[in-house]
Amino acid sequence: MKQWILIFSVCLISFTACKKDLVDTSTNEVEDVNGEQSFDEKIAEGTSMVFFHASWCSKCAAQRPAFESVSKNAELAFAEFYEVEHEDNKEITEKYDIPGFPIIVIFVDGEEKERFTGEGHSEEELTNALKMYQ
Repeated sequence: MKQWILIFSVCLISFTACKKDLVDTSTNEVEDVNGEQSFDEKIAEGTSMVFFHASWCSKCAAQRPAFESVSKNAELAFAEFYEVEHEDNKEITEKYDIPGFPIIVIFVDGEEKERFTGEGHSEEELTNALKMYQ
């Protein structure tokens, strides 16, 4: 009996340790993009900043506040802000060569201009980069 309790406890600990904590993006002001055609249409004209992420990614969660803060900056009203969740849009992340997360890309008229890989990019850094494409 003790052996079964031990096995059950190990299994329970394993499942909870491997649980993916998903980020709820439904409450932010950044537009979620789903589907390759929709994405291509959205970035086709003007300046866009896109947050490529995975909802389970802790580095993405760390980078998210700076990106969302930039999206609320009134000085950057010329730009559109989008996010692409990898699990729901693998065709987009493959097409745009997104090998890991997070990656923030600035597009101007559908053409990639600048890419920020990994976490640690400040609100100021993202804002200054975006202003160059005003």
